[in-house]
Amino acid sequence: MDDALTLARRAAAGSYSWARAARPHAAGIVALHLGDTVSALALGRAAQPERVIALDLGLATLARRFFASDRPGEAAIETAIAEVEDAIMPLRPVLPPEAWLVSTDAAVTAVAEQAGLSWQAGPATLDRDTVEALFHRWAALALGRPASQDALPIGGPGAGRFAATLLVLREWLHHLPQTALAVAPMASSPSAFSYPLSAAGIEP
Repeated sequence: MDDALTLARRAAAGSYSWARAARPHAAGIVALHLGDTVSALALGRAAQPERVIALDLGLATLARRFFASDRPGEAAIETAIAEVEDAIMPLRPVLPPEAWLVSTDAAVTAVAEQAGLSWQAGPATLDRDTVEALFHRWAALALGRPASQDALPIGGPGAGRFAATLLVLREWLHHLPQTALAVAPMASSPSAFSYPLSAAGIEP
């Protein structure tokens, strides 16, 4: 059975392949996969990704450590932000600003749905301002606003994972070259792809 790291890399590479088929003339593509315990991104300018990079960043791990409580509080949120920043900032020099940032993850799709986006005309776009507004709504709930005042997930199954995904996307779009993310719910799990990792450069 493939381990989590292999599955994350394969998912990112598979998303890259979908993105390249969807936009064959894109100057560059960065395909992001956020896994439970480890994440990965595939990037390049050709038909196949030139690099697949693993990230020590997992949604289930973040949810368990920082968002297990219905109301995690300011200290937990700030600590989670710092941890995500530490994980993603080393990527800044290797991400081409002109590249198309894409995700086909179910977790990212859930965030886009909460932002009111749809896919009737193709991939939806989560831009920096949209994600920031969504984050501020969630943070208000996390810090005590009554749940009856907003439909965002707070407490209950999946709420911690939603919070972790939203936080990662917020920090990504704030600190890295891309300011928008194309969301295409064409596949929801690594098993949907059978991309040969030997075709791409794999990096730890």
